[in-house]
Amino acid sequence: MRSTEAQTHAKAHTQRHRAKARGKDARIVAHVSDPHAPPLPQRRAVFRPILTSPFAVHWPRIAKPDAEMLLHTLVELLTAPEQGEGAITGATVGLNTATRLLEARIDAARRQEPPLTAPPPRFLFVCVGDVDATALVAHLPMLVASYNAVCAPREEHVPLVLVPLAAGAELMLSTALQVRRASVLLLDMRAQGLETLEARTRHALGDRAFSRGFRASWLDQSAATATATLRAPHVKHLVTSTPKNLGEAKAAKKASRKAHKAARKARQGAPSSHS
Repeated sequence: MRSTEAQTHAKAHTQRHRAKARGKDARIVAHVSDPHAPPLPQRRAVFRPILTSPFAVHWPRIAKPDAEMLLHTLVELLTAPEQGEGAITGATVGLNTATRLLEARIDAARRQEPPLTAPPPRFLFVCVGDVDATALVAHLPMLVASYNAVCAPREEHVPLVLVPLAAGAELMLSTALQVRRASVLLLDMRAQGLETLEARTRHALGDRAFSRGFRASWLDQSAATATATLRAPHVKHLVTSTPKNLGEAKAAKKASRKAHKAARKARQGAPSSHS
């Protein structure tokens, strides 16, 4: 029942998310919808240098059909009759909770403390497409790569697999889990039906990526590269735009601020209609 509800509402949630205007698009839509709005200033293309880091860790890429297959497999696992009601065995829901759990395991491994009794985590599902502020989950690729480098350095260890999900996944997961929001879901080795999920993930990612988990090569080789020289800087250029007449644009912006300030003062000084 929960699986049917999740799949029924996913399409509508995805359409609402895609239809929402953001940033420049929101300003353009507002300008087009107002027939009395002044014309937008003309802009010209400019190139701004961007210094990239060789130590950046990016999200893994999964084909859309494979990602949808993994999402539906996960929902089937969470809504299986043997799961029963209440909390799902082996599941950790929530960004902060999952982050703290992984950080605690990394810290324990670095201190060479006795291993934790809880089973190791196996999958981290992140609804990247549903997070408006992607900076909230931007640390997770680095965190997962750090976990695998510290806690699963050898083949006999169980690595953590990072799976980003597209827009609409959060509604399906939250409905399946019967929670308000579920943007991040961490599954450990206790989760029931994990064998099916592992088999389909291996098919989607390939044998090598699945067996090694999500990794950053420079993290795995940190001990060997600690005394090596840094890579040369790599400068890229980002295509953006700027007003053709910068002086006029600044003057118009300054005049707009003054007009808004004067209007605000006029509203504050106007007598109340109830007086």
